[in-house]
Amino acid sequence: MSRSWRAAAEASDPDADRRVRRRPRLLLVALSVLALLLQLPFAVFMATHDGVDALAGGVRIAVALLSPMIFLLCARWPGPRVAIIAGLTLVDFVVWAALAGSSLSGAWSHGPSNRPWSGEGPGGMWAQGLTGPEMTPFYAAFLFALVVAMVRGHQIWAIASAAGVWLGALLLGPFLGVDWSVGRVASATIGLLMTLSIGAFARRRHEGRRLAAEEAQARHQEVIAAERLRIARDLHDVLGHSLSQINVQAGVGEHLIDRDPEQARRALAAIKELSRTGLNEVRSVLHTMRSDAAGPSDLDSDAASADAGAAEPLAPVPGLDELPALIAAMTGRPAIHLDDRRELRADGTRENPGSAADAAAYRIVQEALTNMVRHAAASQANVRVFREGEFLHLEISDDGQGTENAMHGRDEGTGIIGMRERTKLLHGTFAITSASGDGTHISVRLPWTSGHGRTDRQAQA
Repeated sequence: MSRSWRAAAEASDPDADRRVRRRPRLLLVALSVLALLLQLPFAVFMATHDGVDALAGGVRIAVALLSPMIFLLCARWPGPRVAIIAGLTLVDFVVWAALAGSSLSGAWSHGPSNRPWSGEGPGGMWAQGLTGPEMTPFYAAFLFALVVAMVRGHQIWAIASAAGVWLGALLLGPFLGVDWSVGRVASATIGLLMTLSIGAFARRRHEGRRLAAEEAQARHQEVIAAERLRIARDLHDVLGHSLSQINVQAGVGEHLIDRDPEQARRALAAIKELSRTGLNEVRSVLHTMRSDAAGPSDLDSDAASADAGAAEPLAPVPGLDELPALIAAMTGRPAIHLDDRRELRADGTRENPGSAADAAAYRIVQEALTNMVRHAAASQANVRVFREGEFLHLEISDDGQGTENAMHGRDEGTGIIGMRERTKLLHGTFAITSASGDGTHISVRLPWTSGHGRTDRQAQA
């Protein structure tokens, strides 16, 4: 699993979210304990060595204890925290250089020559190196604070603290009688630069992970929004068409129930058939939604339940071959002429476009005719279907009252918006021309084939 998708999954899982929030706390405690273990033993060893001034040793031990505690307790303020620890580090430098040098000079000069820790003999230089004015413990808390400040975006605090310790020790050394060696200055400089570089690198990685998580979350929201639009579009097409036809049939039945009972009975039968067809199509839409969300095991259990309950088979996704049945089933309609110019095969069937284009074309024609019946007050309409190269063309026109708003995109209903969206999903073109008294003409061009799997699922009902 990629890091971005893993971040999106953690964002949607409450347990994973708690684990993510717990990680920085555990890391903070671990770093604080590690800093204490790296600093305190060495500081105690140096402070308890023969000849070390008590104040200098006490300050060294206090800094070794306090800096990890400050690192742990001031985690909410990484900028001030690194400045405070830097100040303690500089104080330890200064006090040790001022007091340890003078107190140890006698021990180096006048101690017995045969002592392993004396200033003379083969062990003397090791003793001077361990407890001399230039010797410092490993300031782990300060280095950790520098890295964390850089990672959390407080680069100015981190750089200023590192520069303050470096310049302070370098400039105050001569006044305290400490002549810093070139090696000591070079090693301190390289160490601070490496620490800041590690912090900057970790900051870049942290930002990369954050941006990846945000992009994954944005893609997740886009998928959710697209699915909501698809559901709204499909339900509008199915229910809008069925309910409008039921409304027309109900009006016919109400008008003829006393004068022509037989015709009223046919209207009620048509209502029953329309409601059954509409329910089947709604079930197909819901089944498609569940199929997208469920895993294979869920689908197997659903299929077993359907077989056990002898449920009614799901209606197939309608396509251009169902246009004659659609037109024949529409009541209260004007004369509709279907001109289907797709090429005939040897078996008498017509060539079909890709499944996405086929389903989208059917829904577009269905919505256009439904709008015509409900709003256009037309006496006749024409539907042309033909292929031109690698494109499927649809032409739907009527001689109704028309409207200027539709052509200019003003006050478009959800039906026209749905037709535009279906066309856009398949990278086609949609055009509508309409004028008051001159009827409405809709022209759609769709790619004959579609190779994008997600587009196919979204375009189908």
